Amino acid sequence: MLSRILIISTNREMSPQPVAPAGAAWIAEALSQAGFDTRLLDLSFEKDPGRRVIKALSDWNPDGIGISVRNADNGDFLSPRSFLPDVKEITEAIKENSSARIIIGGPGVSIMPREMLDYLELDWACMGEGEEAVVAFFNAEKPEDVEHFPGIVSNKCLTSCNERKEWISPDTVRPKLHGWVDVKRYLNFEPVLPVQGKRGCANNCLYCTYNRIEGRSWRLREPSAVAEEISELILRTGARTFEFVDSIFNQPEGYMEDLLEELIRWDLKAKFHVSSMSPKGLTKKQVVLMERAGITAVGITPESAADETLTSLRKGFTEAEVQNAAELLKDSSIKALWCFLMGGPKEDELTVKKTLDFINGRIPAKDKAFLTTGIRIYPHTGMHERALKEGVVSSSDSLLMPKFYFTDKLSPEEMRGIIKNRLTDSRKVIFLSDTNFPSLGALRWMGTKLRLPSPFWSYANYMNLMLSGRRVINRKWER
Repeated sequence: MLSRILIISTNREMSPQPVAPAGAAWIAEALSQAGFDTRLLDLSFEKDPGRRVIKALSDWNPDGIGISVRNADNGDFLSPRSFLPDVKEITEAIKENSSARIIIGGPGVSIMPREMLDYLELDWACMGEGEEAVVAFFNAEKPEDVEHFPGIVSNKCLTSCNERKEWISPDTVRPKLHGWVDVKRYLNFEPVLPVQGKRGCANNCLYCTYNRIEGRSWRLREPSAVAEEISELILRTGARTFEFVDSIFNQPEGYMEDLLEELIRWDLKAKFHVSSMSPKGLTKKQVVLMERAGITAVGITPESAADETLTSLRKGFTEAEVQNAAELLKDSSIKALWCFLMGGPKEDELTVKKTLDFINGRIPAKDKAFLTTGIRIYPHTGMHERALKEGVVSSSDSLLMPKFYFTDKLSPEEMRGIIKNRLTDSRKVIFLSDTNFPSLGALRWMGTKLRLPSPFWSYANYMNLMLSGRRVINRKWER
């Protein structure tokens, strides 16, 4: 019978900022509640993760190990970098120094579990949420007893057991991030902690993997449970700003309003950010309610301001709705980070210019724009199907290492020229590749010490002024 379980969070990416391993903490809490003696090893700030893992194995000798993989790579078309060689080094150190039962999981694994198992030379993975699946895996007398359990993937199973068929309520286990993670280390880089109000995504965007990671239906937490979690985090950590990391904060219809009303009732004296919000159906009443509840910043994800591109990306809304959202947010106190994904199917000079004109004319000084060029191709997405038809990738390509789609109507260098010449003020635009500068960590730390109001992306114009000629917009883009 297994008793000691070690959960290892392997994510060490610091760009654009270190991210607290909320998912790994959720699994650790589930295991602890199931009666296992559980520890969580967070490698985020470790300079020698292999050595740290070996020490943890020697000190504690766990008989079960869960390995969490947040992302397979940085998703950057212009400067692609895979995180998997580092993960492989960690798993090799584990296999060489422990005979414990091992399972891997996390968002990076859920997208392509079989491929990940083959690369890491492991036998078992968890696809999607793991509160029940991982507990069942470590409770089983032998792993084969649960190979058909929802979410359990085996590299030996040739049937559909690698596809998740059932999803659970996110309220099954109450998360306790502060109990598993040294949150103060993360708060040093920006005083904001993550909170999740729901799981799943019922949208069908061409490129997105949320359906695979969290399921295709919305599963909602009780608003009172979310408010209670935030209240406890305030008490235990002193944090006063929280970011909702739901796939789309203002969907499904009505949930956002219920959650915000509950936060108002609790009177938490906290501020809130939103990582992802859709422009679809946004109303003045909703924006006013967001302000009342203490939301001060949102990431809004239209991906384009041109109907042709929005249709090809299957976004489910129009450029008129994007413009309406811009008008509503412009007149509010809420800061918005407008996220655009350029270079998708049917993207051409006209559609790029439409998006740039939107950035020039519709985004006020208090807001910023975040531009990603090229689309990472993931399996089981519409983008993958399209890339196969167009010969961008082959059916034998596992996609474990980063492959990208870029429109055939423009070259990357032509797109750079259009962006550079069309933007009236590039200082208010953040490019994905610009977030890799090592100095940003020091600037974030300094901002925290100076108690500058978050979000820190709102100071992008100062950062871009400092980086100047080193910015990606001033370097040649090659395919």
